[in-house]
Amino acid sequence: MTKRLSKEQAANFACQLRYNAGLNEREPIHIKGLLIKLGILTRYRPLSENAYGLSLMTPDKRFRFMLINSNSTRGRQHFTAGHELYHLYFDPEPKPHVCRKVGEKPSVERDADLFASNLLMPSQGILGEIPADELRKGISVSTILRLEQLFSVSHEAMVYRLRSLSIISESDIERLLGLSISDVARANGYDLSLYQKGNENVTLGDFGSNARKLYEMEKISEGHYLELLNQITDGKQ
Repeated sequence: MTKRLSKEQAANFACQLRYNAGLNEREPIHIKGLLIKLGILTRYRPLSENAYGLSLMTPDKRFRFMLINSNSTRGRQHFTAGHELYHLYFDPEPKPHVCRKVGEKPSVERDADLFASNLLMPSQGILGEIPADELRKGISVSTILRLEQLFSVSHEAMVYRLRSLSIISESDIERLLGLSISDVARANGYDLSLYQKGNENVTLGDFGSNARKLYEMEKISEGHYLELLNQITDGKQ
């Protein structure tokens, strides 16, 4: 049985990727800029309702590819990208797979989620943006909204990250997730694009000339790759 990733390991891996990309341990990440900087060919396109995205790379790890569901909210898309970065750089047994919304997650998928949470919402960055009095007395919804906007993640992802950092209690989760976050964001004057789908047919990287190289794999054929694409775009399980 594969050993689960610890919180400390997830944080260390996240710091390692940030360092390699020239980012410090606190700043928010512009995810598209990071994907371009890392040279990961990325496509955003509508996928089946049950799919967040997928990733794969050549056996020599020279070329990496990511597909993200543009029907997800932008905040969720950012988290999916962080999740797939774990598979592309730190997964001990990387293989082409579809990250799905439903069903019990294998341990490696939970590891990828833990990594994405640390990568996109670094503890020092989060703690440094919360007023001292709210750290003592309880964080406000307006501060949570500001954190979501600053770190470009979904409301759900931020709520669970705050819980993992012991900033909110277990009993706070249901109340916060029960909010109509778009209405609350609108009332607080925030742009709503983070909570909406988008980026359909956006391509990052030189997809046209390099995608062919991703298909020329020793262990993963073009037919296998196309089969994966057809599986998720056709909504098959």
